Amino acid sequence: MKIGFFGDGPWAERALLPLLEDSRYTIVFVAVRASKPDQKLIEIAQARGIPVLCPASVNSNDSVATIGKFGADLHVSMSYDQILREKILSLPPRGTLNCHAGALPFYRGRNPLTWAIINGEAEFGVTVHWVDLGIDTGDIVLQIKAPIRPTDTYATLLASAEELCASALVRAISDIYQKTDKRIAQMTIDPVGMYCCRRREGDEEIDWTSDTNSIERFVRALVVPGPGARTSWKDSPYAILAAEKIDGTKPYTGVPGEVVGRDSGGILVKSGDTFIRLTLWAPVQPDGSLGAAVIPNALRGQRLGRNLRALLARAEARIAVLESRLGVCPGGD
Repeated sequence: MKIGFFGDGPWAERALLPLLEDSRYTIVFVAVRASKPDQKLIEIAQARGIPVLCPASVNSNDSVATIGKFGADLHVSMSYDQILREKILSLPPRGTLNCHAGALPFYRGRNPLTWAIINGEAEFGVTVHWVDLGIDTGDIVLQIKAPIRPTDTYATLLASAEELCASALVRAISDIYQKTDKRIAQMTIDPVGMYCCRRREGDEEIDWTSDTNSIERFVRALVVPGPGARTSWKDSPYAILAAEKIDGTKPYTGVPGEVVGRDSGGILVKSGDTFIRLTLWAPVQPDGSLGAAVIPNALRGQRLGRNLRALLARAEARIAVLESRLGVCPGGD
């Protein structure tokens, strides 16, 4: 069976290597991301004389024509960053497979592992599915689920998902080769499903009015290689790298974000219901990188997070000064 392989990163590398060693398959091309080509994937392909494609627009007429010449029976996508449209999807007679790190039909879309931790899921899934014209909506070929432990972070789930996705994809391709594969319509699992949006700059800011459980999960969900859950102290940004819930805390009203205590493990910070211990943080450098990780040393009575009212007041004051200098009457024409 001739396979066209679209991929990027360790997910793709883990899947490609066993496929190359299986005599049942011939990899006719490897397509890498144009924005940041995966050099290791390129080296693997070139070492075996496999053509490497790097289309800036994979769905362009020229790209479709080039890909079509390879005559692949099956296309496979693993962490490829371009959506494959109808013209490309119609090329391979056996169809196009994708592996998604979410338990479809739930956690479609972006950052599924992060969202699974944030939402307090007890497990996460990896799903091999046929690619259709929707986003992660095609029929399921194979799905594997694994538990999310209370100590799991984005980093640990990412490592697990890389291994699970690769092995699941290889298994699914074998089933397809042997014609023993199954097609499970996602609507038969849940007629609505769920879609997760891409996380953007600013989404990493901690909302201290949230409950302690939510904040603790939020920290675990954003650890490196994520951006780290962010807050500010003394007007400087920090990434929270580790936090702990404290047994026996009782809900009470206070000021969310205020440091209410310190101990040998770190600082205690008021949440929306109780309080949480921050055990490790790192300053965010001007270039966005993280400095050395240390135990937080904020003092009791100091506050973390942005004071939006104060920031708004400062902005309004500056606007008033500028209007005065320009001779503009506030609220006037």
